[in-house]
Amino acid sequence: MLKVKILGSGCWEAIPAPFCKCRVCKSNDSKDNKTRPQILIETEKGQFLIEISPDIRLQSIKHNLNKISNFFISHWHFDHMYGLLELAAWSRIIMKGKINLFCSQKTKEWLEKYNFNHIPKKIISIKPFEKIKLLGTEITPLPVYHMFSQDKDLKENELDNVFGFLIEKDGKKIVYFPDYFKVPKKTLDMIKNLDAVIMDGTYLFEEEFPDKPEQNDLKNDHDHLHGKQILEFAKSLDAKKIFFHSISHLSEKTHKEMQKQLPADMFISYDGMEI
Repeated sequence: MLKVKILGSGCWEAIPAPFCKCRVCKSNDSKDNKTRPQILIETEKGQFLIEISPDIRLQSIKHNLNKISNFFISHWHFDHMYGLLELAAWSRIIMKGKINLFCSQKTKEWLEKYNFNHIPKKIISIKPFEKIKLLGTEITPLPVYHMFSQDKDLKENELDNVFGFLIEKDGKKIVYFPDYFKVPKKTLDMIKNLDAVIMDGTYLFEEEFPDKPEQNDLKNDHDHLHGKQILEFAKSLDAKKIFFHSISHLSEKTHKEMQKQLPADMFISYDGMEI
């Protein structure tokens, strides 16, 4: 058994975004209420999480999560990791410090340098393409180019900042990708023809963004794919199904409106969506 549930489908701002009064942020459709990224992986042997969303407190209650002790972190940005701060008392008192964080060496260094030392935990540095066996699954860290200022001049074999994760069990293959502006060839070769790809959709339909200060400024974000690039990349993967996460309010299109513009094998994710 391999179950995958998207607990958080929104981007760094989430939806509704702070102080925003756009039609998406004011929507009454529950699928337009999107918390920050987090993916639940479940097998007959237990559960683990990909990312530690800043909204983990709400997600753990809403989705009735068990005591989870294993977390995979793609990178050190706020929306992918800083939910760890919510777990300080829980880790110390309930789990007795027995939580494991699997991440790149760069993310490990960030965790050790900044405001996380008071949280009991074990940090396990993982390497590109080296499989980890956990709860009956095999998880392969897949490096991507994300931090443009840091990664743009790196050779592919030097990448060790940001990871996607390939999950395999009983012949089923699903990959989760965080943010990226380019995918190296070796990673790309491993993610063709999969059962499902969960990938970044922050700047979907950028060509139709309204002419507003936030939207205009973020078009210069070099750490992501943008607009038509996203759909072209998705199509090139030949996956059975594509699911877009990290959905923003930037297009000012509702969940339903965005879904209508996608091909039949591509989906805008929502909180609680099962794959």
